[in-house]
Amino acid sequence: MKLRHAKIKNFRLLTDVQLALEDLTTVVVGRNNSGKTSLSEIIRRLLAEGTAAFQLEDFSSACYDRFCAALEAHNNDQDDDVVRALVPFIELRLTFEYDPAQPQLGPLSPFVIDLDPDCNEALVVVRYELKDGQLAQLFSGQPDTPLTDETRIAFFRSLRECIPTNFAIRIWAEDPNDAENKRQLQPGALKALIKTGFINAQRGLDDITSRESDILAKTVEFLFATASSSSADEADKHIAQALKEAVQDIQSQIDSSFGGQLDSLIPALKNFGYPGLGSQELHTETLLDVRKLLSNFTKVRYTGYSGVTLPESYNGLGARNLIFILLQLAGFYKSFLAEPSSPGVHLVFIEEPEAHLHPQMQEVFIRQLAKTAQLLVEGTESKTAWPVQFVVSTHSSHIANEAGFESIRYFLSGEVPGAAAGLRQTRIKDLRKGLDGVSEPDKRFLHQYLTLTRCDLFFADKAILVEGLSERLLLPAIIEKLEIAEPTRPKLSSQYVTTMEVGGAYAHLFLGLLRFLELPTLILTDLDSVEEPGGSACEVHKGTYSSNACLKAWFSDDDPFTLNGLVTKDASEKAKHGNRIAYQCAEEEGGPCGRTFEDAFILANRALFDLNGATREELETEARSKASKIKKSEFALKYAIEDKSWTTPKYILDGIRWLSADIEPAVPDPALALVVEATIADEGGADD
Repeated sequence: MKLRHAKIKNFRLLTDVQLALEDLTTVVVGRNNSGKTSLSEIIRRLLAEGTAAFQLEDFSSACYDRFCAALEAHNNDQDDDVVRALVPFIELRLTFEYDPAQPQLGPLSPFVIDLDPDCNEALVVVRYELKDGQLAQLFSGQPDTPLTDETRIAFFRSLRECIPTNFAIRIWAEDPNDAENKRQLQPGALKALIKTGFINAQRGLDDITSRESDILAKTVEFLFATASSSSADEADKHIAQALKEAVQDIQSQIDSSFGGQLDSLIPALKNFGYPGLGSQELHTETLLDVRKLLSNFTKVRYTGYSGVTLPESYNGLGARNLIFILLQLAGFYKSFLAEPSSPGVHLVFIEEPEAHLHPQMQEVFIRQLAKTAQLLVEGTESKTAWPVQFVVSTHSSHIANEAGFESIRYFLSGEVPGAAAGLRQTRIKDLRKGLDGVSEPDKRFLHQYLTLTRCDLFFADKAILVEGLSERLLLPAIIEKLEIAEPTRPKLSSQYVTTMEVGGAYAHLFLGLLRFLELPTLILTDLDSVEEPGGSACEVHKGTYSSNACLKAWFSDDDPFTLNGLVTKDASEKAKHGNRIAYQCAEEEGGPCGRTFEDAFILANRALFDLNGATREELETEARSKASKIKKSEFALKYAIEDKSWTTPKYILDGIRWLSADIEPAVPDPALALVVEATIADEGGADD
C-alpha cells in the first residue's frame, strides 16, 4: 500500500494543490514563502494531532470573499444548503493505492467502498468544516445589510471567535469513481491507517557555551518510552525491563539506608509540645522513576580521551543534527512497531535536514535515507517491514540535485490571474510530469549538469545563463556598474539571481526546464558567425550563418535561419515564455559587431584596446585578432578585479535591463490585510 496523492484546499497559500508522492522519498523545493512549511503543518494538524485547531488566518485569502458571500446569502434568506455550500472549508484528500489481489487490506478496509474490481485506489477525505446545525450560530449578530469596509472588519473579527467553536473535523471514505458514494468514519479509523512523524528544522542545536543542550538525551527518553509499550519489539521490551529492574535495585537500597538516614534529619513533632501532634510522625519516601531519571539526570556524552567523556554540546552542530535525525528515525520505526495494529503507511516529514551539514554530508544524507530505513528494519529481531514514505523539504541545491528530477516537487507561489492584486496562491509542479517532452538523454544531461554545478534554479528568483567563463566572472561587476550608473532603475542585486555557465552548445537543453519552472531567465550567448552552414568561423561581416545551437533552437521557426536575420532582430523578438536571449550586436547603428563576448568587449572599449580600424570590417577583424590572443581566465579576472574602467557591451546591458525591469514592488494581499486589521483591532480591544 502506498499514499499516492495528497490534495489540499483552502489552507493558507495552498488554495488548491495536489502533491504526488514517490514510493519512498519525495523532495519538496521552492523559494521562501512558497507554502512548503504549510504542507507539513496541515498534515500535522489533520492527521497527527488529537483535535485540529484552525483560525481565520489559516484559510486561504481567496476564502474571505466566500465568507462574505455566505453572509449575504444568509441575509437574503436563501436555503441553508445554498448558504452552507458557500461557507469555506479546509480539506485534505488522500489517495491510497493498493493491490486488489491481496486477501486482506488491513487498516485500509473501511475506506474501500467501491465495487469496481479493477479499481486499486481508495480515497480518504478529511475536512475542517462548519458543524451541522451551526449555520445560524455562525452568522448570529452579524450585519443584515451589505458589508462596508468598517462592518467587514467587524465581521472578520467575529469570525475569528466563531470558527474554532463552530467548525470541526469530519472524515469519510469516498468512492474514487462516484463522489456521491461516501462512508462516514471516525478518527480512529484514520489513525489506524496512516501514522505520521515530523523532524523539524534543527534550529535548537545552536552553539551553547554556558549550558548544555540535552536534545539527544530527550530523544533517548522517547526511545525508552516506546520500548516500554506493551506492543513494542521484544528486544526493546527486554531492555526497558532491565532498566526498570536496575532502578528497583537502587530503590531497595534507598528505602533501607538512604531513607533511614534522611528520617533522622526530621525532628519528632512531639518535641514541639503542641497538643494532638505527638501521635503523628513524619517519614520520608524517595521514589525513583526511570522516565524522570532519563529526562532530568541522563545526558548523552561522547567518548573522549583517557576516560574523560564530553557533553553532547561539545560535538559539531552538523554531527549533532545528523545524529538527532537518525535517532528520530529510529524512534519513529520503534513507535511504528509498538502500535497495537500496524498502520498501512507511515508518513515522515523531514524539514531542512541540511541545517549545519556541509555540502558533501547533505548529498550523502539524501542518498542514504532509503538505506537507513532498511537498516533499521534489519536491526530488529522481527524484521517487520516499515511502510515509510519520506517527504523532505529543503533549500539545499545539493540535496535537490542529488535526489533527481523524478522525486522533486517544485512549489511556486504567485499572484492569481484575474484576481485582486496581491492575492497569491501556490502551485505544485511535478518534475516527473513536467519534463515528459524532454528526451531521456537530455534529462540525464540536465540532471548530471545540475549535480556537478550545484545549481540553485529551484530556489532562485531569476537566472542568468552565460556562454563561458569570462561572462560569468565579469557579470557581478557588470551589474554593479549598471546599478551605479542608473540608480533609479530596479536593481537585480535586491533579488536572488543564480548564474549558470552552460555554453552555447548546451544552453538550449535548459529551455524546457526554465519554462516549466516559470523562472525569468536571461540567456547570454554568442553570435558564432560562420561563412556557411558547417563552415569555418569568421567575422560577422563575412558570415551568412550561425553555428550556435541555442540560437537555432530559440529561433527554430525562422525559415530560413540566417545570420542576417539574427542581427536584425528587435528586442521583442528576443523574448518569449518569460525568458530572453541576448547575443552580440553593434554598439551603434551600422557599427562593427562582435562574434563572441571577447570580441564585443573589445569593440565596446576601442580606446582601451588601441583599435585603429577605420571601417566596420577593419574593426571586426582587428578585434577578433586581439581576442584570439587572450587567455580567457586572465582576461576576465583582470577586468573583474584590477581594471574596471571599461564599458559593458550593449547586448549585455540590454539583457540586464530587461531582467531587472521585471522587478516590481510586492503588492500586499488585500484580503489578508483586512483580516490582519481585524486581528489587531480585536487584540487592541482586548487590551482596553
